[in-house]
Amino acid sequence: MPKGRQKVPHLDAPLGLPTCLWLELAGLFLLVPFVMGLAETSGPDAQAPGGLSWAVHLDSLEGDREEEHLEQQADAVAQEAGLVNAGRIGELRGHYLFVQPAGPSQAMEVQSVRQQAEAVLAGHEAVRWHSEQRLLKRTKRTVHFNDPKYPQQWHLCVIGFPPHLLQNNQRSPGRDINVTGVWERNVTGRGVTVVVVDDGVEHTVQDIAPNYVSGPEPHARPMSELLPHYASALFPSLAGTEPNQIASEVGWGAFSSPVPASFAAWQLGCSRCSSPKGEDLSRTSCFLLLLPLCRSPEGSYDLNSNDPDPMPHPDLENGNHHGTRCAGEIAAVPNNSFCAVGVAYGSRIAGIRVLDGPLTDSMEAVAFNKHYQINDIYSCSWGPDDDGKTVDGPHQLGKAALQHGVMAGRQGFGSIFVVASGNGGQHNDNCNYDGYANSIYTVTIGAVDEEGRMPFYAEECASMLAVTFSGGDKMLRSIVTTDWDLQKGTGCTEGHTGTSAAAPLAAGMIALMLQVRPCLTWRDVQHIIVFTATQYEDHHADWLTNEAGFSHSHQHGFGLLNAWRLVNAAKIWTSVPYLASYVSPVLKENKAILRSPHLLEVLWNVSRMDLEMSGLKTLEHVAVTVSIAHPRRGSLELKLFCPSGMVSLIGTPRSMDSDPSGFDDWTFSTVRCWGERAKGTYRLVIRDVGDEPPQLGILQQWQLTLYGSMWSPVDIRERQRLLESAMSGKYLHDGFSLPCPPGLEIPEEDGYTITPNTLKTLVLVGCFTIFWTIYYMLEIYLSHKNVASTQGCRNGPCHWPQRSRKSREEGTELESVPLCNSKDLNGAETENRSPPTTADLLAPDLLHEGDWTLSQNSQSALDCPYQHQQPDLLQGKEEQIC
Repeated sequence: MPKGRQKVPHLDAPLGLPTCLWLELAGLFLLVPFVMGLAETSGPDAQAPGGLSWAVHLDSLEGDREEEHLEQQADAVAQEAGLVNAGRIGELRGHYLFVQPAGPSQAMEVQSVRQQAEAVLAGHEAVRWHSEQRLLKRTKRTVHFNDPKYPQQWHLCVIGFPPHLLQNNQRSPGRDINVTGVWERNVTGRGVTVVVVDDGVEHTVQDIAPNYVSGPEPHARPMSELLPHYASALFPSLAGTEPNQIASEVGWGAFSSPVPASFAAWQLGCSRCSSPKGEDLSRTSCFLLLLPLCRSPEGSYDLNSNDPDPMPHPDLENGNHHGTRCAGEIAAVPNNSFCAVGVAYGSRIAGIRVLDGPLTDSMEAVAFNKHYQINDIYSCSWGPDDDGKTVDGPHQLGKAALQHGVMAGRQGFGSIFVVASGNGGQHNDNCNYDGYANSIYTVTIGAVDEEGRMPFYAEECASMLAVTFSGGDKMLRSIVTTDWDLQKGTGCTEGHTGTSAAAPLAAGMIALMLQVRPCLTWRDVQHIIVFTATQYEDHHADWLTNEAGFSHSHQHGFGLLNAWRLVNAAKIWTSVPYLASYVSPVLKENKAILRSPHLLEVLWNVSRMDLEMSGLKTLEHVAVTVSIAHPRRGSLELKLFCPSGMVSLIGTPRSMDSDPSGFDDWTFSTVRCWGERAKGTYRLVIRDVGDEPPQLGILQQWQLTLYGSMWSPVDIRERQRLLESAMSGKYLHDGFSLPCPPGLEIPEEDGYTITPNTLKTLVLVGCFTIFWTIYYMLEIYLSHKNVASTQGCRNGPCHWPQRSRKSREEGTELESVPLCNSKDLNGAETENRSPPTTADLLAPDLLHEGDWTLSQNSQSALDCPYQHQQPDLLQGKEEQIC
């Protein structure tokens, strides 16, 4: 019988395809929970929040297989403790993270797992150290301000706000001063004082008052002692009343703390201050009451009114808000739910009021050095007229004050003078004709709009160091800042513009630099600006890179100021060598300046021997002083070529400048050769681009002055590399600081200036003195004349000598003197002691010709003074002159 197939499958036969797929899927589903559990605990940072975990440090062994042994040991210790080894913690050898296994009973077994793990880890011989991991609270170090206008401050690189609330510089990303990262590291200008030299600072505005500089209280007494005196002076009815009762009557509330700063005193009730009778007092009356209670501002002064308070005065044009706006850009306080935020909102602010009245050279000199051991930075957003035809700057005293400030200010480190380049761009003006922007002692700052372009009002020049942001045309945004609240002001504005708005931003950024490095000198600040300013694309700018690798344009200086780069560079900066200089002899030329296309070129070679005495090697500022006679000054163009070939347009033609006086010892300067070698030939090229009559200009004389240091080009390149390495911010923390040398103890001298009021007083006193001098001289003269008149003829009638008609008509006759008719002494009449009559004393001019001879019949009212002389002296004399 044939054998049939058996239905029982053979055990060694391969499984069918469907069966394999089914088994694989089943195994996959069984492994998913296990794999998920391992995934959740794979790695030290994979532990879910809330789960238990321990950091464990195990003893390591010497040998090639140390890491493998540690891994096995960690697994064993973790298993023994009822935990899972999640792996090594970062790059720390021997450190592992043990975590609680994931499972449905995890929450129920927390306490038991902790007890078991602590017991095992504490007693295990391989565990050197262990610590249960706790959740740490950390917050992102971003700045959040509640100031309503802060989101509109596009120039600050605003962060910390939702995108739909921001109005930052989205049109040109990256076009801002990049300051918020500095704030996050607690660099806010703390400990630095910036003084605004302007038309005053309203220091009672909310955004400025807390940072307004106040000095020590001269009357360190509680307000409860001071208030009765001043309140009773204003309100006699309050005399003898208790302090708190006075406060209640006036409407302030009770207080017993020491006298606050001026802002706090204003806060006590100047917004609404009422008298005991119930009527509201004016703000002025209230201020008069509170003024003696306020501290005197330490760094401020009013040179226009000659008092310590720089409060601006209302004017007809409502224009004395300029200084207050500049102060707000620098130090407006944050998080007060008012207006905006300043660049250096932790700095102190002061004010010097000098532009609201007549300004003299002496007043300017006082302003530049006022409180220069207190004030670190002087922000000056002003200068000569920007009319395209003015050539002016600080005069002799102002120049001396600038030089003295950088030598003796800030305990010898030097005051920092920040000046605006000027707003005469629409008049084709150039800041090389501005002596403040031309000075080597100032930081000249220009402006760009929010798109990074040069605004229509901005001036260009070869002496400009850098630019920062301001307003542009009407379609672009301006700077949001504090405003005064007097007259039409509201305390906040969105319309601050011009280079006046750019200079305070630069002053604020320098304040941030001085916080991290207080011993920066005035030249250190200039160097850091040159090294860190950023060049950017602008088709209208003439960027040229000099021999030292620095790029400069006449429109933007060395580039945009960047707060992050400035502060990081300042943190690691060591001071530059001493200032070295070279001055050439006065070069007499007397050469004619031909009209374009011809030009006049003069040369001067500076040899190594010329620089040997000073040690000057590399340049900073180059100055040229010229005397030129020309019938139209604005037709001249002056260029200076450094030895490297770098060209500076130091004098541009100006269509509105028709002054026939030319230049009289005017100094042009340039910074375009910064860092280049000083040795070599300098060329001054002058061209006349005018079309006036054929009278030619004459270059009478010129002089070259070089400023720099003994740094070599290698030193400059090394410093550039060092600064770039610091731009990551790795040194910008409290743990790193370079030693600072101590400053010099320089006593501040109290200067004095003649204010207009003092001058008027002196004039009045002088006039009064002159009047009384003349009056006294006339009194003496007339009294002597009367004495001479009374000594008339006392013996016999007096006769006036006859005058000729010709002498009377010509007025050449001398004063007539009466003659006395003497008699023999033996027959002399008795002396008449009665006083002469008025008619007797009349001059002969006032008498008729017939009355010139006095009556012979009456006794003479004037006796001859010779009647008492000896007879022999009078004998034979008929008439004597009295």
